[in-house]
Amino acid sequence: MNPKLKTLFFFLIGAFAGISVMYLISNYKIEKRNEISSEVRSQRSDVARSETKFDAEKPSDGNVIQELTNETKVISYVKSNHKLPDYYITKSEAKNKGWIPSKGNLCEVLEGKAIGGDKFSNREKQLPKGEQYYEADVNYNCRNRNADRIVFTKNGDVWLTKNHYKTFEKK
Repeated sequence: MNPKLKTLFFFLIGAFAGISVMYLISNYKIEKRNEISSEVRSQRSDVARSETKFDAEKPSDGNVIQELTNETKVISYVKSNHKLPDYYITKSEAKNKGWIPSKGNLCEVLEGKAIGGDKFSNREKQLPKGEQYYEADVNYNCRNRNADRIVFTKNGDVWLTKNHYKTFEKK
């Protein structure tokens, strides 16, 4: 084979391979972008569904999360359903989605979500032994988390603390 023809042949194969790789990379990014946007849309619709289901009288003043995390409403929901409402998210899930606790940016990063569902260890031994406990924020107001929490079991037992686990009141 002629050396000039051989060089041209390798150049064309290289150009074709490069164009093919660029095509695959750009399509992968588009697919990834579509997956992310559909996930965001899905999360927003889940939040909207849970708000509609749980809070029919949605407040008009824009402070939705404070109404949703009202201690009376959340305690009532947990007692009857033995779980938290759908708009609660664990600390690790929230951190994976961009929440930085020291910045108090939960409402900016995950609008309509509150922290809850993490296991509570009962280190202080103030609650009955032999149960698995879970914690959740109540009366949350979109800034740094306050000291108001509920601790609950899957059986529907609920305790309220307004001083960050120093004392508990059974509900």
